[in-house]
Amino acid sequence: MEVYGLWIIVGVIALIIDLLSATMFMLWVAGGCFIAAVVAALLPGVPWAPWAAFAVSTAVLLYLGRPLARRFQEQALVPSNVDALIGNVGIVIETVDPLQNTGRVRMGSEEWRARAATRIEPGAKVCVLGVSGTTIEVAEWTPQAAQVEG
Repeated sequence: MEVYGLWIIVGVIALIIDLLSATMFMLWVAGGCFIAAVVAALLPGVPWAPWAAFAVSTAVLLYLGRPLARRFQEQALVPSNVDALIGNVGIVIETVDPLQNTGRVRMGSEEWRARAATRIEPGAKVCVLGVSGTTIEVAEWTPQAAQVEG
C-alpha cells in the first residue's frame, strides 16, 4: 500500500472518532492527515514531507478552527421541561410551611408541591428557585427580586 493511502485511512479513522466523541478536536487531526496524504502523493521520495505537512497543517487548522468549534459547542441551552420553571412566578394555593412540610403552588395551569425556607400564606406570589423531583423550591416574590432576575 502506498503511503498516501495510509494517511487517508488514518484520516478516516480520526473522522470516525470525532463523530463519536463530538468534541471537534479530531476533525483538525483528520484534516492534517488528508493534507499529509496529498503531500505524500505529490512527493513520494521524501519520507519526512508528509509528517511535516501533517504537523504544520494540524497546528494551523487547530489554531484557526478551534474558536469556530467552541462557538458551536457553547450555544445557549434552552431550558426545557421542569427546568423552564426556574425563575417563573406562581401563586400559593396551600400554605407553604417548612415545619409541617406542606404547601402547593399554582404555576400556570399546573399545581406543584412546594417547599420554602419561610412560611408563605395562600395568595402570595412566589418565585421558583429550583426543582427537586416533583417538588419546587420557592421564595416569596418581591419587586426587588424580579428586577435582579430580569
